[in-house]
Amino acid sequence: MVERIPTGVPGFDKLIENGLPKGSITLISGTPGTGKSILCSQIAFNNALKGKKVLYLNLEQNEGRLEAQMLQFAWDPEKVKNNLKIVSVDSSDSQIVEYILSEIKKLNYDLIILDSLDSISSTQFPSDKTDSLGMQKIAESVIPTIFDAPTIGRLKLKKIFTAIAKSKATALLTSERVENGVGLSRDTISEFLCDGIITLTYSSVAGGANRTFEIRKMRLTDFSQGIMPMELNSKGISVTSLEEEKL
Repeated sequence: MVERIPTGVPGFDKLIENGLPKGSITLISGTPGTGKSILCSQIAFNNALKGKKVLYLNLEQNEGRLEAQMLQFAWDPEKVKNNLKIVSVDSSDSQIVEYILSEIKKLNYDLIILDSLDSISSTQFPSDKTDSLGMQKIAESVIPTIFDAPTIGRLKLKKIFTAIAKSKATALLTSERVENGVGLSRDTISEFLCDGIITLTYSSVAGGANRTFEIRKMRLTDFSQGIMPMELNSKGISVTSLEEEKL
């Protein structure tokens, strides 16, 4: 039997056999404003509240912004400060990968959230350091034939994925999906490295907004398929199955 980590998001866990497979890596992808960070914050708080050790690597928002956002939904970080560690990472730091790896290794976390992968794949590695550090410092095994930014970005992502897998923690990684673009992530490679993929969508409608989500992949899981409604209110995110929507 596969051990699972419940998300605590109303209506969601029953769609994935009561939780994410323990030790799995799931990509949460969507265009800006679809609720990726909110969903991750909600799952982080719910798990920390139950005593799980959670690491939230915040690469997208300034220090304190994520905590302020959580308070809007009554998810008080102070209430779970012994279990939830929020680390704001400077995405412009050329040593961002090494910093993230060191944080992952500090504790045996149950859940690791990295928000977002875009900050890693887009960070440039200083050209004046490549000769002295060598490719071995950038990638553990693969040496690209063309030493370009996209190749280096993908190698950095591979290091992150490898480190998370070795930690045995369950992980959620976010990525911005380019509208009308190719792939489910901005880097177009993360979806192939992940065990699961959840895509979020948002569109304006008369009198409000239409939010939906779809589970595109979830290994070791008999998951519900199809595009399903998602609601965002003062309590956070909740989802509704297609069957419930018809009632």
